[in-house]
Parts: sequence; C-alpha cells; structure tokens
Amino acid sequence: MIYKHSSKISFGRFSLARLTSRFAMLAIGAGVLAGAVATQPTYAKDNSAIVVELFTSQGCSSCPPADKLLGEMVGNPNIIALTEAVDYWDYLGWKDENARHEHTLRQQDYARLRGDRRVYTPQMVINGRVHVVGSRRNDVSRAIKRFEKDVSVPMRLEQNGDVLNVRIGARPQGMSKDHEGNLILAYYKREVSADIKRGENRGRKIIYHNVVGDMRTIGMWHGEAMNVELPMSEARKMGYDGYAVLLQADVKGYPGPIFGAARLDLK
Repeated sequence: MIYKHSSKISFGRFSLARLTSRFAMLAIGAGVLAGAVATQPTYAKDNSAIVVELFTSQGCSSCPPADKLLGEMVGNPNIIALTEAVDYWDYLGWKDENARHEHTLRQQDYARLRGDRRVYTPQMVINGRVHVVGSRRNDVSRAIKRFEKDVSVPMRLEQNGDVLNVRIGARPQGMSKDHEGNLILAYYKREVSADIKRGENRGRKIIYHNVVGDMRTIGMWHGEAMNVELPMSEARKMGYDGYAVLLQADVKGYPGPIFGAARLDLK
C-alpha cells in the first residue's frame, strides 16, 4: 500500500515544512515462518509492556532532555522505549545520523489517524494512542499510567540459537473481538553515541538508547495464539543488538493502537 501526502504542520515554536512522500510497506524477509499453536501459552501479564516511541532529532535543541528521559526508561521491564529519529530537521545544519524517513512517515501517520496534525520533536507516542512532549517528565508519567491497567495480549521473545521465537498469546478475556492487528518487528541498537559538530546542538555529545534502524511487518494476528520464527543473522550483520515486536492495529492503512509488545536484548 502506498501513501502520498503533503501538509504543513506546526506545534508552538516548531514548524514542519511541506512534505510529499511515498511509502511502500517492507516485504516479509525470507525465512519467516508463522503458524498457530493449539493452546494459549501461560505468560505473566508483565510480559506485554507499554510502548513509548520517541520521535527525536540530533538537529533539535529541545530534544536532548527527552533523549535522556527515554534512556531512563530502558531498564523498566514494563516499558518498551524506542528512539525513532526523524529527518525533517536535517536542513538546520546537521544531518541526523540515526534518522530514517520511514520514522517521519510513521509520525505523520499517527497524527493523521488522530486527526490533530500534531507532528513535532521531541514527541513521545504512548501505545500508539496518545502523544506528549517528550521532555515533560510529569506529562510523560501521567500518559504512561493511563495504560497500566489496560488488558493486553501476552507476548514473549525468545532466542533459540540463531532463531528468534515470537510467541503471541490468544486474545485475553475482556478484550474486544475486534482487536486484530499486524506484528511489527523493530530492530534497534541499544546505545548510540553521537558527537554533533553542526546545527543547534553543535559541540554536544549525546547518547541515544534503543535506536530503531529498521521496522517491518512480519505477520498478522487474528486473536489466536501463534508462534513466529525469524532468522537472526540479518540483524546481526547490520549491527543490531535488540528486537522489539509490536502487536498493532491497522486502521485504514495507518498505525493504530498497540495492544501487545515484547522485546529482547541480545547478550
């Protein structure tokens, strides 16, 4: 499915120039195997965590406090914290070394689905549903608490040799039968250090955490327990040392609510 859109979006002192882009969904990699299993695995509730996506940029002077706050979250087993660097501030004088245009498109698609046209940095999107200024610690904490008691689909990632097992439970009691979604695999680097030589953050050394480099759809979930096996060789060749899998609703082609997630850091 291909999207084409052009818009001007603003938030306070931040302004996003007119963007026109096309996005083609990434094909599932060779070697992906998926199959339903007969019974639902028994997982603890905390094996499915709250997802915090930080849209940030090395060229944004307001972002370092949010980058630091996200770094404080990575050790929390109940939170999956991901850095998704955008590219629309590169023109300020420094090209973000972590940025991918796909992250810009994902952020835009979130805003379009919400209908508020709010695209800015640093922006945190919580469980694909609400957004908050990523440097406002109290606001971030309140947004996360909103989802602490939500019913979520149990998920687990396990490493078995050179195979990544993605285990997804069946739809839990109390969750609507309308909850179906895509399995989104995100490869990330757990820590990336950047010496910024130009732009608004010139002269600063900033450490980024769980930096997403690739995100792709690996399957669909229709409410039944299932297992997906993925080869780990590709991620290792590209230097990634962590995986996250998000169970996310597809709403008219846009990323919707996330109602299950798990991650695995490689040793």
